[in-house]
Amino acid sequence: MAGRDAFPVSQRVVFGLLLLVCAGWYAAPLADSDFWWHIAAGRDILQRGALPSVDPFGVFPAADAIRNDTVLKGQWLGQVVLYGLYRLGGVDAVVAFRVAVLLACIALVFGRARLLSATHPLALWSVLALVALNAAGFGGERPQLLSFLFAALFFVCIDLARQRADWRWLLPLPLITVLWANSHGGVILGVVLLGLWSALGWLDKSLSRRQRWPWLAVSGAVFLASLLTPNGIQTYLYLLQLEGSVLQQRTSEYTSVLQLYQLGLVWQQLWVYGYFLLTAAGLAGLLWLRRWQEAAVVAFLAAISISSYRYFAFLLFLAAPYLMLGLGRLMPARLSGAVTARWTSLLAATALLVVLASGVTRGVVFQGGQHKGAYPVAIADFVEEKQLRGRAFNNLEWGGYLLWRLGGQIQPYIDGRMLDMSRFPPYTHILWATPQGVQLFNRSNFQLVVLPYHGRFDAQRYKLIDYLAARRDWRLAYRDAQGVVFVRRATGDFFTGAR
Repeated sequence: MAGRDAFPVSQRVVFGLLLLVCAGWYAAPLADSDFWWHIAAGRDILQRGALPSVDPFGVFPAADAIRNDTVLKGQWLGQVVLYGLYRLGGVDAVVAFRVAVLLACIALVFGRARLLSATHPLALWSVLALVALNAAGFGGERPQLLSFLFAALFFVCIDLARQRADWRWLLPLPLITVLWANSHGGVILGVVLLGLWSALGWLDKSLSRRQRWPWLAVSGAVFLASLLTPNGIQTYLYLLQLEGSVLQQRTSEYTSVLQLYQLGLVWQQLWVYGYFLLTAAGLAGLLWLRRWQEAAVVAFLAAISISSYRYFAFLLFLAAPYLMLGLGRLMPARLSGAVTARWTSLLAATALLVVLASGVTRGVVFQGGQHKGAYPVAIADFVEEKQLRGRAFNNLEWGGYLLWRLGGQIQPYIDGRMLDMSRFPPYTHILWATPQGVQLFNRSNFQLVVLPYHGRFDAQRYKLIDYLAARRDWRLAYRDAQGVVFVRRATGDFFTGAR
């Protein structure tokens, strides 16, 4: 890429050190609750040799055709990739994949900054540091990882075409789009951003008609490529259907990125606020430079991130080089020289070494495996050992793991796929043993109840546990530090007590 002379060896060394430190901190134990149903779906797709049209695990009825098709078929490639990694190397292979994708996204930010000649050292390292800090919050082992990577590659092509005034750099976009569309629904964001970029380019009077048409043509080709999925246009219809839904209201990912503290993510919230301060300043610099397309991308991504945390990663990985460019315009010229670059690199390297040493000393870097408290491993072992079967009431967060471990043995009541959003209200009533919930529970003919003591973001004990403990027709069959297993006495009389 261009601009190599603007990045001295010292800055490249610091960047290499940054990647090393990030690799250590990003290599955290697997803890995502949705990971297991994704690889269970990937396993099912490979075993059947076809995509499912109904829930292969029998948890949900096909009550909502659009959501059913979107969830079951819309991420098939990402699910197969994750399952393939797990099959080859277990959890550690998946963790390594997560680390590799996040590092690749950061490396592409750095490369695009070089391409754009965003060379001011203070702008470069301040933005890059906050990108690295915030990226740690996007380690969910789900198909969205591929969405981040494809989005980053998408904008490499856009920046190359813009900087080199050669639309042929856009030609890989339809292929990237097809892969992206079959891996994750985030492809819609790529289609929208390219369309926005092309439309603003059409308003740029400095460009000839001959220069504008290829961008519009490729935008059209990208839209058509996004339809080359099992669901076609339903991918877009589902996005409209999701707005204002119960699922959106109940999912933590739809929390505003400015309200993460409500989820207990205090440090993450500080990094987010810092990045938004740089976003505001960088946007002002882009407007000063009259880089309208870059400014529009930043403003759009910032706006949707404020509405939903799940979009914030795209603001990190796509907008960061533009922020460096805009901030560089606002920085004093006297601070852009070689002396500033050397001192900035020295301070950055020192800080990175301190962070790395701290992580090594505390034993929290370069880990693998899965988080011990995230999944009901011992509980699943118990259910499997005792050959307990039947319909089980469970909490949402454990549903995916139960599908993976016990899908052929028990039938969970709910999991993160939420193919039928009408199940949310009864689920909540049963969990908290309201009068309505007790009636629903007694009518549902459950043979098992598998629950933690409380929710992930709420320490209040689930009322259903106390309700069952007082019932003569239910027996506490197992308990540990994570949760409990209750069985109906008709199927659990062989137990002499909880283990």
